[in-house]
Amino acid sequence: MSDRSSSRPQDTLSSPDSSVSGLQQFIEANKLPKASNKSEDTHHLALQIAHNLRFQHNWTDVRLHYQSRREKGIASLPRPVISGLPPQRLYVHADEQVDLLQRQRREGKAGWPELASEREWVLPTQLGESWSLRRFAEVFDALSCIPPDKQGGPLFFEAESWSRSGITTQSQENSEARSSTPNRVIGPSQGTSKRTRTPPALSKDTSSTESGTGMPTTAAAPANPWRTSQPKRMLLASLDDDSTVVYYIIHDGLVKPRQN
Repeated sequence: MSDRSSSRPQDTLSSPDSSVSGLQQFIEANKLPKASNKSEDTHHLALQIAHNLRFQHNWTDVRLHYQSRREKGIASLPRPVISGLPPQRLYVHADEQVDLLQRQRREGKAGWPELASEREWVLPTQLGESWSLRRFAEVFDALSCIPPDKQGGPLFFEAESWSRSGITTQSQENSEARSSTPNRVIGPSQGTSKRTRTPPALSKDTSSTESGTGMPTTAAAPANPWRTSQPKRMLLASLDDDSTVVYYIIHDGLVKPRQN
């Protein structure tokens, strides 16, 4: 699967300086702390891919991870990865397709059912990089089968909606890669407002709100057994020199081919 799109976004995050693009503002607002031993290049690459996912492909709850699981014996990721929720399901296993169609028939329904979107891992890469099976295996070994909902650093909020109401918002600190104080304010283009409000997702209890929207969320749905019983998967995001991003779905091992 490939999906070509330009990561040169519209200026979704407004700034007093109209010459600064939304992507540049976003990178400036999510700087890697000086004390971090992580590579600034891979950090910026991950931010560029995350920005593309949010504003070109309408992903929500986009998060940055330097360690996928908080468990003993789990090594940190060799580079930052992204997790997020796409607007629709990206992958359906061949056996799951058969099961879904049989269920539709039993229930007297026709056509393809509506499927809930599933949270996905995304590995940011550049086109010129050389990847081996060993390097991919290192990433897969450090990832959980399903991205956790409440780990990693949330990156996006609906800044434009607060800007329209004259409220200045602060960027969410990355709990795994940033210092405790956000270092840039993203706010309305009409100067700085005297009022400052912390986005809903900054609250300590994030179980009742969806990151980036502040809207109530329902209880977590049970994990899809077709996903937990199959090889891990992630999206490989490949950034070209012309800012084009191509996405591929890759699996950790062999996957049954789709039936014709």
